[in-house]
Amino acid sequence: NVVGEAPPVDRSDNDLAKASSTQAQRKKQFHSVWHRLLASICSFLLFIIVILIPNAEEEQNDATGPPSYYVTVVLPSVVNPEKRPLRLDNISKTWGPASHAVYVVHNTDEYAEGSPIEDVQSSGTFFPKVCLVPETIKVDDGVPRLEYVIRTIHNTIDPDFAFFVNDHTFVLPNHLHQFLRQLDSSKDLYVGHALKGEKETAFNSGASGYVLSRTTMSRLITEWDKPDSKCSGGNVSKWLQGNPGLLTAKCFQEVLGIQLIDTRDKADSSHKFHAYGLVRTITGNVDQWYLNKHQHLDAIFGEDIKFHHMPQKGALCCSKDTISFHYVEAAENIAFWEILQKVQQQSDRISDEQIKVTMIQDWPQRPDIGAYAHPLPVSQSPEWNDMIKVIRKISPG
Repeated sequence: NVVGEAPPVDRSDNDLAKASSTQAQRKKQFHSVWHRLLASICSFLLFIIVILIPNAEEEQNDATGPPSYYVTVVLPSVVNPEKRPLRLDNISKTWGPASHAVYVVHNTDEYAEGSPIEDVQSSGTFFPKVCLVPETIKVDDGVPRLEYVIRTIHNTIDPDFAFFVNDHTFVLPNHLHQFLRQLDSSKDLYVGHALKGEKETAFNSGASGYVLSRTTMSRLITEWDKPDSKCSGGNVSKWLQGNPGLLTAKCFQEVLGIQLIDTRDKADSSHKFHAYGLVRTITGNVDQWYLNKHQHLDAIFGEDIKFHHMPQKGALCCSKDTISFHYVEAAENIAFWEILQKVQQQSDRISDEQIKVTMIQDWPQRPDIGAYAHPLPVSQSPEWNDMIKVIRKISPG
C-alpha cells in the first residue's frame, strides 16, 4: 500500500445484499407513491366527468325539459282570428315545442293534435298542450279567461314561470330559457316590455309577452278568492273588464305591490321583448301611440339621459338576447324560424348575400304577412345591412 492511503474496504456479500434490498425498498416506495398519486388524479378526473356529463345533458335537454320549469301560454289574438288554427299549427312546427307552448283554445278544433293540459302527468313533456276554456267563458271575455288560465296552469303544471303571449307572437326559445334561468320563482315577478301612458298604470305589453313567477301567480289567485278584491273583474270599471292586461298590472302595483322591471340589455339599452315584427322593429316604423307610451317610463325606472327609454332603430333595436317579436303571421313564422336556424347552424359559413337571398326567396309578401306587418326592404335598400346584422345577432335564440 502506498504510505498514507486508506486500505480498501472489503465489502462482504451480506453488505451488498443489504444495499440492494434498501434500494429495492426505495424503488418500491417510489412506485407506491406514484401509483397513489396517479390513482388520485384518475379519481378526480372521473369525478369531474360524472359531474359534467349530466350537466351537458341537461344543457342539451333544456328546451324540452320537465314541464315544472316554465311554459309559454299562447292566448288568442284579436287580430285575424279565422287564421288562428294555421298560426297554432305553424307554431307547433317552429318555436312551440322548445318554448313549452300551451295553447288556450275555446274549441278543440283550433288545434286538435294537442294533449289536454290536465294530462300533463300521463302525457309527459310533449308540447304543445291545450288548455280548453269552459263554454261559459266567451271569446271576448278576456278577464275571466285569463283568470281561468292562470288558475289551471298553476293547479296542473305548476311551473316556476309562465310566459304569456298570443298566437301572433314569435318566441326565441333559447333566449327565453336563458332569461328565465337568471330569475327566482320564489320571488314576485312581472317582466316584459314596459309601457306607460301619462296618467295610466304602467304595464307590460301583452303583444311582446310578459313573465309571471309561481309566487306571483299564487298570490294573484289568493287575491282573486277575496270577494271584495280590486283585482277581480267584477269589482272594477267596464273598461278595465275588457282589458285583462291592464287590470292585472293595476292589481300587481296597487294591491300586491309588484313593480315592473327594466328588461333592456344592460350593454346597449336595446330591447329583448318586441311588440312589432322584425321589419318594423328594425326600421323603427312603429305606431306613434306605442312611442308615446315610452315617454313616461322615467317615472318608474328613473331618467334615461341617452335614449329616454325609447326603442332604438337599426341594428341597435334588438338585444342579442332578444326573446320575442309580434304581428308575425303563420307564413312569416316559418320563414323567420328557418332563416334563424340556418344562420345558427352555418354561422360564419353563410355569407351576408346568402342570408339576404334566402330571406327574399322565402319571406311572404302581402297579404300573407298580415295587415300589421311590413314587407322586407327592396333588394337595393341600405336597410339590409341592419337586417342581416340583427339576424346574425339573434340567431342563437
